[in-house]
Amino acid sequence: MHPLRDPAFDPRHPTHRAFLIRAVILDYGDVISLPPDPAIITEMAGLFKIPEKRFREIYGSFRHAYDRGSLSAHEYWTSIGEEARVNLTASDIARLREADVRMWGRLNAAILRWADRLHASGMKTAVLSNMHDDMVQHVRKNGEWTRRFDCLTLSSALHMAKPEREIFEHCLKSLNVEAGEALFIDDREANVEAAKAIGIRGILAPTPARLLENLRAIGFAPLPEETQGFLNAGG
Repeated sequence: MHPLRDPAFDPRHPTHRAFLIRAVILDYGDVISLPPDPAIITEMAGLFKIPEKRFREIYGSFRHAYDRGSLSAHEYWTSIGEEARVNLTASDIARLREADVRMWGRLNAAILRWADRLHASGMKTAVLSNMHDDMVQHVRKNGEWTRRFDCLTLSSALHMAKPEREIFEHCLKSLNVEAGEALFIDDREANVEAAKAIGIRGILAPTPARLLENLRAIGFAPLPEETQGFLNAGG
């Protein structure tokens, strides 16, 4: 019997609530993609001649505006240069833009195989990512993998970004599902909490191991493949 027509069905029970999910929405960075390549972070920090820890801080401080499309690539990297007290040339900015895309371009094959299994089980899938225009163009040009998904919700293309409510609503509308029928997976707590605030079921997944743990906690299936390579992917 379908769970929604089963008189014994209790939607408050975590295992039963998993049956209500019709769509799975995945973040890109650190979920679909592998973690940033440390060697590329070293490369970029070296161009600014600052310690990697300081580079990471500055890199993140302007990122929301860049991902939202409020800053151009030139404005973003120039702002980082000003904070680092480095005058960047056009060649420097071109190198940084290329390195940034390369850093985020590595994909987690196990997650993509899981997306295929979700589709095969009858669920819709979407990507909901804060992604600057250089990365959006890279994904559109080189993203054969995106055909696995019913919807791509990419921030700079829409001039809205997580954790803003509107970008979640846009994704739900594109999928044609209600908030309570969607499961959202992200590596950042603020984004997961924003999804929950509008009724989406949210799972925090800072690592593949935590993703498996949290999916099991709600009785969700199918699960990603539990291989050692997958579990180590967040390392």
